Amino acid sequence: MRAFFCLTIPNDVKRAIGSTAGRLRARTQMRASWVEQANYHVTVRFLGEIEPAATVDLDGICRDVVRPFDPFEIRLDRAGAFPNAERPRVLWVGGETPPVFVELVRALNDRLTAIGFERERKRAVAHVTVARIKGRPDPGLDRVLADMDGLPPLSVQVDRITLMESRLTPDGAVYTPLFERRLRA
Repeated sequence: MRAFFCLTIPNDVKRAIGSTAGRLRARTQMRASWVEQANYHVTVRFLGEIEPAATVDLDGICRDVVRPFDPFEIRLDRAGAFPNAERPRVLWVGGETPPVFVELVRALNDRLTAIGFERERKRAVAHVTVARIKGRPDPGLDRVLADMDGLPPLSVQVDRITLMESRLTPDGAVYTPLFERRLRA
């Protein structure tokens, strides 16, 4: 099964992100796969294909990793593109990545590497993917993103991490939480 660790987002924040994604979609002309609002999340670590029995070890690792972390906040106040607006593959809503998020990702990656997962090479960036670009990007995307800079800030209160299963269907990805572990309260 395909799985990833993530931070879930409350429905009111999902609706606000959906509104931003809708404005991006309306102002651009490109072939893209737009993420369903119900599937918005902040990825902590994509695992790829795992054996179902591995969830037992992953649960133990997750318990250990989150134990020293206090709940924290992620603010989402801008739209952007990875790797950049000139050669975008992903459109996102995000903000300044808090150091505690970077540390949480690092701690999880260290433990996952110790049990045989490949080390994540990308730097940790707290963001919500809203679209994956499938063809040529809109040539005016950089201007659209610049116009959207300074979105009304949204706040995500992070108090848990979730292991999510991702099943790909003809109608899009279906996510199912496998377990969640609370940060130190």
